[in-house]
Amino acid sequence: MVSVRKTLTALFAASFLSAGTAFAGGGINITVDSTSGAVGGTVTIMYDYAADDLDDVGGFQFDLTYDPVALTPTDITMCGNNAPATHTAACTEPGGAGNGTIRTLLADFIPPTAEISPFAIADFGEFTFMINQPGTHTLTFVNGVGADINAANVPISGNNADITGNIVGNAGYASVPAPGATIDFGGVIVTQTNSIDPAIVVSEIGDQQLDVMTPAFGSGNDFGSTTAAFSIVDGGPSVDVELSCTPLTRGALVDTVNLNNNSINDPTPQYNLTCAGLSPNVMVAPLVINLNGIIGMANPTGNFTVSNPQDGFTSDALNASLAESGTAEISITDGLTDGTISIDESDMVTVECSTAAPGMFSETITVQWDDPSIIIPIPGTPTSVDVTVNCTIINEIAEYESVPAEGSTLDFGAVLNGATSPAIGIDIGNSNTDAVPNGTLSITGASIAGPDAGVFALITNPTGTMIANDVGPDGTDDAEVTCSPTDGFSTFTATLTITSNDPDTPHTYPLTCDGDSDEGFDSDPAPGSTLDLGFLLPGMDTDDTITMFNTGTTDPIDIDCSLTGDPEITLVSPTFPINLGPGGSADTVVNCAVPSPGLFTATLSCTVTGVQGAPLATPNYDIRCTGAAVEVPALSRFGLIALVMTLMLGGFIAFRLRQN
Repeated sequence: MVSVRKTLTALFAASFLSAGTAFAGGGINITVDSTSGAVGGTVTIMYDYAADDLDDVGGFQFDLTYDPVALTPTDITMCGNNAPATHTAACTEPGGAGNGTIRTLLADFIPPTAEISPFAIADFGEFTFMINQPGTHTLTFVNGVGADINAANVPISGNNADITGNIVGNAGYASVPAPGATIDFGGVIVTQTNSIDPAIVVSEIGDQQLDVMTPAFGSGNDFGSTTAAFSIVDGGPSVDVELSCTPLTRGALVDTVNLNNNSINDPTPQYNLTCAGLSPNVMVAPLVINLNGIIGMANPTGNFTVSNPQDGFTSDALNASLAESGTAEISITDGLTDGTISIDESDMVTVECSTAAPGMFSETITVQWDDPSIIIPIPGTPTSVDVTVNCTIINEIAEYESVPAEGSTLDFGAVLNGATSPAIGIDIGNSNTDAVPNGTLSITGASIAGPDAGVFALITNPTGTMIANDVGPDGTDDAEVTCSPTDGFSTFTATLTITSNDPDTPHTYPLTCDGDSDEGFDSDPAPGSTLDLGFLLPGMDTDDTITMFNTGTTDPIDIDCSLTGDPEITLVSPTFPINLGPGGSADTVVNCAVPSPGLFTATLSCTVTGVQGAPLATPNYDIRCTGAAVEVPALSRFGLIALVMTLMLGGFIAFRLRQN
């Protein structure tokens, strides 16, 4: 039992009359009932009110605290059940729902403050809880405060209550972590194992033996367990479940595990599993190195880089090594730092070519390391990358020259979309004049690169061409390039690069080509013609057609037309604007409906644009039609008399026929 004496909140105190003195020995007693129920079900806690000495109590407030893990309030709206009509009850959860405290405030908030009457109210208020766990859970009466009708303090006391949760006649399952949790094994090197023991701790919370089956995994083979099926007798100690991750592949791995059991509350608890498979991410670049040198001069050198960048799934590369296969003229002068390429490590390997003798030499350098993710035929099979080193050593310095000179732009001008331009050539020579020893020029490569490289083609490749010293351009092109535009309006650019044993290599030539279009427009009748729909009697109408053509063979055109003039002439079809593909045509149908005699005119005004959006043509067509007058022939005096006689004769004959 808790007895507390303190002032009410400002809001509570403000509802009473001016301060006065409480009756000596007065007080309020709150009695909370205990109850019990099954786990997962709900129970209702009720409490009674009694004024210990018939004190003139105007209101009170108290808190009930509870364990939010074991209990969850489901209904606190009935805290003022059976309250007198003069008073209002307010039920709140300070700190938020489910935080472990329920507060009841009972007061007369409308002056003058009335006394709580009757002085003893059975089953005054109630709260409903859901039982989350078995066992006995205590509701604690705290922070009681009361006031009489003069807002003076009134002692308030109360008792605590217990809620008991049982699972009657069944096994109960609980675990740490709870079902639905994610168990993360972190990063694990492929083919190695990370075991967590315990990964799950299982408890029996019912009143029967809990039988748990062998851990059952979802779909993958990357997760496992050494824990066999087990049982926990009622009231027995918890059991640890071991889980492990052994990645078979590199990357993010996910699965689920179920601990199926005979519990009534959670027979199929499931847990999420995550693991990151780690393996080396070795990168080698460049894969081809070309070295050039001259006898007696410094040995040419080159480099390639071996790195192991982190991408979220990278591990160290073990047993890394370099192996040479080829000529003795090429050697490694600076290799790997050590046999382990650590995460984010970058080693620069330097190769060198001897200038002791002339010739063209080649060697393959193999970079290899252990990668556990390669499991066929056995885990840890070495992974390798080959780097090719080419070296050309000459007696003299060759001197590259060409017509046009290197650096010149090869401009193909305007080329029809879909067509291929005539070739533009480069005539290569060797301007070195040293006769003995011979400074032969060797063309080692040619390629086209740049934003529009695919539009250009190297139809004559000079790679492998050898030109003796003092042999200038001979009038025959050694390299030839063409351009094939992919549209009719863009300017395409790229660069032709030729490499040689000239120390000033590479030799570059900018390439440019303007796509052109043969788009065009025509019509039948021709643009500017007059379309005469002829004479029509009033009430009649007629159609006629203007056929429009795209005379081009590669690009579409857009046509937009509008009709202005007399409303008797209308545009039937199509709905403009329209798009005509290469070689396409479309019929424009106009109609004239004549309501009366007269001449009716209109103008069909069109704009034709190409793929660049610029107008190609602005054809107009004058359209006309004529409403013909209906003529009634005029009668002379004698003709009119003859017409009357004829009508009278016809009437007489009809009369005689009726008489007969």
